[in-house]
Order: sequence, then C-alpha cells, then structure tokens
Amino acid sequence: MSAANLSYAQSLRVIGQDLDALGIHAFDLRKKGHDYTVWAERNGSDKKLTEVIHFATSQILWTHVARALKRETSRGVTDLYHLSLLLRVLGHHLDKKAADDFMISWSTKWVKVVYGDREETFTLLDLYNHGTSMYLRRSNRHTAK
Repeated sequence: MSAANLSYAQSLRVIGQDLDALGIHAFDLRKKGHDYTVWAERNGSDKKLTEVIHFATSQILWTHVARALKRETSRGVTDLYHLSLLLRVLGHHLDKKAADDFMISWSTKWVKVVYGDREETFTLLDLYNHGTSMYLRRSNRHTAK
C-alpha cells in the first residue's frame, strides 16, 4: 500500500489524532496533491500565533500502520466526539464524493469543506451522527455471520 492509496478517511484520522494530541481544535486544513497542510491559531503570551503543520504522505502512512497495529491489540470503544473520528467521518464523505484537492475550515461548532466547485457545511453533531451510523453499520457487519 502506498501513501497515495490511503483513503481520505484514513489520512484525516491520523491528522486528527496528531492535532488532538497538540490540543488543536480549530484550524484550516488544505489537501493539495498528496500533501496536507494545517494552519492553526494558538494563543501566545499576548497575541495569537499561527502555527503551520505539514503532513508528508509517507509519515501519514507510517503513522497509520503503527496506530492500526496498536488498535488491533486494544479493541477499545472509540469516543465518537474525538477530533480523529470526526475527521475520519468527513474523510469518508470526501472519499464517497471522489474529491480531489480540498480545503477544510474546522471550528468548535461547525465545519466547512470546499472541493471542486462544491462547498458544504456541517455541524459537529452532523458528523457525530454520521460517525454513529458508520460505527453501527460496521458493528452489524461483524456480528451478522
């Protein structure tokens, strides 16, 4: 599997985990080609500082594999309000729409995504609800044998 073959859901999950670990919950994210760039404002001593974080596809792939192996051993229940899961849900949506390059503006209440000639806005509750239904479909698939 090459980094270019990771789905948006997989890539955005990794990015969400990293942003969550950094305490970043409002940001702009741009995907262009195979590169992802995040602009996040963080409070400095007396002003807001803009932090730019680049995610190389090779690093996303390596991190995805390492974390997938760790998840195999833990099998814990995922908190559906974690940034990583909500970004994964949005990535799944972009995968279904066959988006190419895109821009995500993420706040603590809403998310705007622009791809191609489309612009969509979601609340975090919308993404949570989509994530819940994805989880339930996946759970049903594993138990219906």
